[in-house]
Amino acid sequence: MSDDEYLHPPHLPRLREHVGMVRWRHSGDGWIAETARGQFVGGDGRTWVVRHYDGVELEYDLEEWAPYK
Repeated sequence: MSDDEYLHPPHLPRLREHVGMVRWRHSGDGWIAETARGQFVGGDGRTWVVRHYDGVELEYDLEEWAPYK
């Protein structure tokens, strides 16, 4: 397995599959988790496009965001 396969999910979710994204960042008070949820609408092994439940589509860089279920 190469490093790229280890850092990123091995396969994309199905179109319109419900996904969650999480990103951790450090602030002065400790670690803060940001989350986003919606439907997968496209992307590749480096970026995912997620349509949020309010209809807005955003692109998430998998170097910064991690998927969760």
